[in-house]
Amino acid sequence: TSSSRAALMVGTSGALRWVRCEGVPSPPWGLWAYLIDSNRYLYGGALSNGGNLAAWLRDTLRIPWGPELDAELGALEPDGHGLTVLPFLAGERNPGWHGSARGTITGLSLHTTPAEIARACLEAVAYRFAAIHELLEGAGAHVDELVATGGGLLASPAWMRILADVLGCPLTPSEEPEASSRGAALMALEALGILPSLDAATPRLGPPITPDPSHRDAYLNGRSRHEEWYGKVVGSSGRRVVGS
Repeated sequence: TSSSRAALMVGTSGALRWVRCEGVPSPPWGLWAYLIDSNRYLYGGALSNGGNLAAWLRDTLRIPWGPELDAELGALEPDGHGLTVLPFLAGERNPGWHGSARGTITGLSLHTTPAEIARACLEAVAYRFAAIHELLEGAGAHVDELVATGGGLLASPAWMRILADVLGCPLTPSEEPEASSRGAALMALEALGILPSLDAATPRLGPPITPDPSHRDAYLNGRSRHEEWYGKVVGSSGRRVVGS
């Protein structure tokens, strides 16, 4: 409901969305804009691969997804696996719009573990969100907090930690069981004049996850390797990795 927050959702797919309340929607290349009402619109980007990537790891590679694996993922060092993943099992939407892109895993060895493959995949999705996040910043988004939503993300503390560290922004989990339905109801109540503003309805949020500065360099290295491989396999999206 304000430009200081953005919503990061991982369900089957994923999306990062930010609200603007002024100007004319004119998203930069790599993002989209949706009108919400006569005063608000969304800038954002979507990923075709989110929870469906975790489901593929579970169903195809037989990596058992659950609390035990998540604890193991959280214990691994950031980018400590030596793997580079392009997570495009269902193609790429934002920011490159390569619908025919396909996934790759490079750097495998006899010592690579299932948990390392899983963590490398989660980090790769975080790198794709980072590309969208940078485009939003270039479009004027100065976000102080990301609100995490979606069953695929909220069920994985390790994934939330990875995203906070890669994006360098606090990630606050939503505790609303039906966030989308709640939002639609609040919009209707505001339009009817029953609710004075959306800000009058305080959402239920969990404790924020703050970025760990000691992980920054590892993720910059991992993302730089990821972007280099992306350019070779998928094609250039015309972006620069900030900080690399």
